[in-house]
Amino acid sequence: MAESVHQKPYKLSGFPQEELKRHLFYSNDLIDVCRPFIKQLETFLEGSDFLSVLTDQTGCVLYMGGADEMIQKAAEANIGEGSCFDRATSDITAIGHVLEYDQAFQLKTHTELAPVFSDWKCSAAPIHDKKGNIIGVLNITGHQNHVFEHTLGLVVMMTHAIESKLQSSAMNRKLFEAQHYAFAMMNNLSFGVFAVDLHDQIQWVNDTACRSINIRRLDLINRPISDLLPPWKKIKRILLSEIKFLDEELPINIPECRERFLFNAYPINAENNEILGYLVTFRSYERAFQLANKIMTHQTRFCFDDIVAKSTVSKRVLDFARKIARSPSTVLITGESGTGKEVFAQAIHNFSARADKPFIAINCGAISPSLIESELFGYEEGAFTGAIKGGKTGKFEQAAGGTLFLDEIGEMPADMQVKLLRVLQEGSFTKVGGDKSIQTDVRIIAATNRNLQDEVNEKKFRLDLYYRLNVINLNIPPLRERPEDIPTLVQFFLVRKSAGLSKPIPKIDKEEMQKLCSYAWPGNIRELENTIERMIILQGQGDLPEMCVPESTIISKSETKVQNKSEEIQPLWIIEKQYIEEGLKQTNGNMSLLARKLDIGRNTLYQKIKKYGILGVS
Repeated sequence: MAESVHQKPYKLSGFPQEELKRHLFYSNDLIDVCRPFIKQLETFLEGSDFLSVLTDQTGCVLYMGGADEMIQKAAEANIGEGSCFDRATSDITAIGHVLEYDQAFQLKTHTELAPVFSDWKCSAAPIHDKKGNIIGVLNITGHQNHVFEHTLGLVVMMTHAIESKLQSSAMNRKLFEAQHYAFAMMNNLSFGVFAVDLHDQIQWVNDTACRSINIRRLDLINRPISDLLPPWKKIKRILLSEIKFLDEELPINIPECRERFLFNAYPINAENNEILGYLVTFRSYERAFQLANKIMTHQTRFCFDDIVAKSTVSKRVLDFARKIARSPSTVLITGESGTGKEVFAQAIHNFSARADKPFIAINCGAISPSLIESELFGYEEGAFTGAIKGGKTGKFEQAAGGTLFLDEIGEMPADMQVKLLRVLQEGSFTKVGGDKSIQTDVRIIAATNRNLQDEVNEKKFRLDLYYRLNVINLNIPPLRERPEDIPTLVQFFLVRKSAGLSKPIPKIDKEEMQKLCSYAWPGNIRELENTIERMIILQGQGDLPEMCVPESTIISKSETKVQNKSEEIQPLWIIEKQYIEEGLKQTNGNMSLLARKLDIGRNTLYQKIKKYGILGVS
């Protein structure tokens, strides 16, 4: 706390009006906190002709008050809001000194700065933020006969009080903001929340809870939680036993609310693990189911860009598939086994308006006839022996709003064809063992490697269901009809399979590629994929697998074999057995394809294979 004398004249700079507004805006919090303290100080010094000045960290005057005579004298010296006591005035003003040296200072004014203040003395002290940075200066100017060292002490004490208030205000503001953030987060959660005290009274409810059960917050606060959840005492015992209470379907005691909910409950613990209350959360069962559905079953990997279409016929099919994708109509995809029917089904789904909804696939030929109904429609708890607790949702319910892909639709049992037809006609179904009609909104894409028209003629497939499914027909050509696609498919499988097997990509020369392109590929793309995988595992070894030879070679071998055998008169069953064995080799074990080529039903083929004890087929 020193005094200084200076003889150099100096004229204070000032800020333009717009610049002053900016300073006032950014210092608004400082002004609001300081003003009550300054007013209190002015009241204390009333009648003593004092002038109070508050500046920001740049020395810009933010506020000036005190005795009218002092304010008038300051105006005559061009000192007022917007005047600047910057660090360049450190030798001639107390405010400039404080800004330069960050210490409280007392200084007698000089005629060079302001002649009207020739007998006045200034006492100034810095105001710091919580990090110790100067954010302002508080100055008291008065007649030198009335200003003593304790006057500077009073200013210092006042700045300390201001700093404490600033920190307290900042903390309160953060708490206020944190509270609003917390309320905003809680009220915008997708699930309802109850906060329950130790007396089992509801103390807080979020907006989602009120909307979900259609009740006002005021009607819930201080209400026993058991009014809404009758089993609350049991839930509480579970929590006190330190057992988790998660995703339990419970009834909620509100007559107007018919929705089902899944509940979770947690204890609210203090730092010493003392229980302060309980948190109960709940969400719509249907919404939770849809979310789980989206995560678990919405795994469509393929889009139209993933489909190889180099040949003219493939491009034509791909263009047609794009056109029909946006339509809501049912699609029947036909083609031999292994042509990529599900790939097209996924691509159609991903290009449709239902792309953000589930894509559910079911193979109608891979499920026991006794189970296919429960798989499609689901079942209620206790519907049959072995039914899981709580029942099960079916594929139609899982695919709500999305696409249901019925693969191998030609294998569907006759009684299920009737039930499927009814669902397609009425747009609703009933679970096995249930009596509630459930509305369904799904797009059906069916697929088959059979000729359904022939199946209809043979009374194996319902004509009315065939017409229901065959609204739009998409036929996928076999690989032998689009050999131009093979090189691209080979390269694709080489890269993908090599990466998956962590093996180098084997080289395929022109001759080998020609063999791949000329082979008939009875198993289509699936067979090609398996072939490439074997090549990668065996690292090529210079030769393709034996099966990759032109179709004509296989046929000629088969014909020769039959002709040679026919020279010896043998029982017909031996010839039939040999013919089936040869056919299985040619079709790479594709039973459906072989049955069509032999012009018999697949079940008949199975019976003959079993009868003749043909090995390698189950």
